[in-house]
Amino acid sequence: MKHTLKYLSQSQIELEVSLTAEEMEQFWQAARKKVLSEVRLDGFRQGNIPEELIKNTDLEEKIFDEAANQAFKKSLKEVIDELDLELIGAPEVNIKKIAPKEEFVYVVRSAILPKPELKNYKEISQKIFKEKKNLKVEKGEIQEAIEWLQKSRAKIVPVDRPAQPKDVVEIEIKCLENEKEIADFPKLDRFILGEGRWPGDFEKQLEDMKVGEEKEFNVIVPNDYHNENLRNKNLFFHVKLNGVFERQEPELTDEWAKTLGQFNDLNDLKKSIEEGILEEKETKEKERLRVALLEKLIEQTKIELPEILIEGETENQLHSLKHLIERQGMSFEEYLNKIKKTEDDLKKDLRKEAEKTLKGFVVLRTIAKLENCIPSPEEIEKTVNEIINYQAMEGNDVNQIDREALMEYTKEKLTNEKVFQFLENQDQK
Repeated sequence: MKHTLKYLSQSQIELEVSLTAEEMEQFWQAARKKVLSEVRLDGFRQGNIPEELIKNTDLEEKIFDEAANQAFKKSLKEVIDELDLELIGAPEVNIKKIAPKEEFVYVVRSAILPKPELKNYKEISQKIFKEKKNLKVEKGEIQEAIEWLQKSRAKIVPVDRPAQPKDVVEIEIKCLENEKEIADFPKLDRFILGEGRWPGDFEKQLEDMKVGEEKEFNVIVPNDYHNENLRNKNLFFHVKLNGVFERQEPELTDEWAKTLGQFNDLNDLKKSIEEGILEEKETKEKERLRVALLEKLIEQTKIELPEILIEGETENQLHSLKHLIERQGMSFEEYLNKIKKTEDDLKKDLRKEAEKTLKGFVVLRTIAKLENCIPSPEEIEKTVNEIINYQAMEGNDVNQIDREALMEYTKEKLTNEKVFQFLENQDQK
């Protein structure tokens, strides 16, 4: 078997492969046996049909197709494995020559995954990871976490007195703009008074109101309010107070700490909180450094991406964005109106992000091959099973999981993790 490889622009190749008549004989025999085994002809044993009854018929065409298909699949795999190429998408195939007792010649044009030349990636890694921050946890951070725990476990007790800041209040609301009620405005709400959930001086107006009392007032919504649709509007409110509740937070005692888990006392709880905060900081710092490293490697590496790859990743990102928008209860058309862009404008933006994502993928894939940072089949299988078991525990139908796609996704994630771990260890050398 011979092959000739030409590199074209935009990570395209043209590959010509030829098999000798002797190499093709096994495929002709296998194709003839397969095709004839599926044919029944009166007067002849199955699979034993004379050559003169095959020539210039549909059977002959089927044998040609089967032989060419088998020879193409086997030979192409051997050649791309030998050349270490990764074809992208369905290749364009042109059969130049095929006939019994003669050579088989075909030409393939295809996009391939780029194999860039990475320079000084170990030195760059050392430099980046030497910038790691010395992390510590301040006493104020621990105290803030303790206070959050107190608030989250506070008892809510109804009280017979006027509403005050830090109380939980329940209200009925009617909101109007220009004397017209806003139909989709919340009719009921329960919240902590004074924490700024509502715009302007809305919450100030509720102070000193008693249960059952009603009140009317206007509020001018600030231009930095979180709901963009309400900003700068003059709204009229009719509010009825239905309930006032006092929040009784637990005292900071050793006994209370024991109720939160396997803690011996309050100091034990604080130590656990400190460790958790530090771990979270270290995770964020590691992610920051990894992003910085990948961006630096992309910046210093020339990567020519095939158009088919960019288009595919752009469509994937658009599909994911549409799915996210739908989950948030908004239509894609509403989203486009909100950001004041057309779908074509949005795809141009996503294309830039797609190129960045793909270049990062190519860089990590290249280093993985150079440094043999490849997860074992056992590691992949173990992680896949853990994911499936977790989904089952969450009550999801694991029969709907595409295991093959999950295996490929897991392999890529584990490969990337091994590459980053390898690069991080360069800082130790």
